[in-house]
Amino acid sequence: MVVAIQRGLEDIKNQLEQRGFDVVCIENYNYPVDAIIYKGNSFNISCVSRNNMPEFTMGKRAQYGVFMINSQGKTIDEIEEMLKNRCYTPLF
Repeated sequence: MVVAIQRGLEDIKNQLEQRGFDVVCIENYNYPVDAIIYKGNSFNISCVSRNNMPEFTMGKRAQYGVFMINSQGKTIDEIEEMLKNRCYTPLF
């Protein structure tokens, strides 16, 4: 899983890398990503381009986008769980 992260969240970046995630900087990464992690209201959506969007045309994930997580107020364990499940909260 490729996780793009906003500049300034190096602590989260380091912790996710230690947990086995491939983490890149969204501001200068020009390839598809599975998720974007940002903080608060300061995320500049213009740094996300069509190149960051995976293109699936068949199967279960047809036409899906990028999973976005606001890291504000979340622990690294919560963020990891969201990434693994592609869900913000349990559905039960």
